[in-house]
Amino acid sequence: MATTVQQLKQLEKQVHRLKSESAKMRRALREHGILPMPKITGARAKKMTERERVDEVLRKAGMLAELTPEEKAMAAEWRALPEEEKRRVRDALWNLKLEKPLSQIIIENR
Repeated sequence: MATTVQQLKQLEKQVHRLKSESAKMRRALREHGILPMPKITGARAKKMTERERVDEVLRKAGMLAELTPEEKAMAAEWRALPEEEKRRVRDALWNLKLEKPLSQIIIENR
């Protein structure tokens, strides 16, 4: 039986959705203490700094992801700005007056 391109795309979407749901479920189970946090073992674990170990645990738990190319481009653009421009942007954001508290905006956008 031949598999069509459309069927393959549909299967890819299903696999992606299942992986995403699985990661969410593992996170929820870990948060409730049902599943243990993933452990890092071996020689590599001995050479890692605490920060690297934390990053590795978060990555294995599906809570840390690599930046997209667009995000990397935006970060490079920000780093290339002069310090005065960065300070101006930070000041504008710091003094921003919102109609609702930031926490409420975040909750509404989840």
